[in-house]
Amino acid sequence: MIPFDPGYVKTVVIKIHPATTVDLPQINFVIKSAIMNWPLPARLRKLAVPVMQYREDDMAALSMLVAKLHGEILGIAAWDSEPTHPLPNGLGGLFHGLFVLPLVQYQGIGTSLMNAVFDEARKIRATGLLIKAQRVSRHYFERHNLPPLAATDDEYPWQYWKRLA
Repeated sequence: MIPFDPGYVKTVVIKIHPATTVDLPQINFVIKSAIMNWPLPARLRKLAVPVMQYREDDMAALSMLVAKLHGEILGIAAWDSEPTHPLPNGLGGLFHGLFVLPLVQYQGIGTSLMNAVFDEARKIRATGLLIKAQRVSRHYFERHNLPPLAATDDEYPWQYWKRLA
């Protein structure tokens, strides 16, 4: 990892492009770093890391975008374009994950990645995307004015959605 001042991120152009299997170790480093900074007990964070990290077969099933600065991955977004999730406007895809290195959070990288996913989904005429947020990240999606979906007792509790069509 290259050292840099987090404020520097706002003054440079972050490149967002599709991830490749070569990116997988850096992607998983970003995910681990983000999870290890969640406000949860240490044991729970350690247990969550391997479950949340991606494997090569995930890369085949999901679309992934990475945000890079000088070749280093600062953030990752993953989504499934298959319209299998019920949304208020029909069936939509699933926004699977959004992770940014803690050092550069609150610099607009997550927002840029999220908007890039929405743009890609619009290109394939997706009607919308379901977002199943972790408890620690639900406020992020609320700040971006994504409407919550009512969940029954047997559903994931923090669901949001983005209308695309």
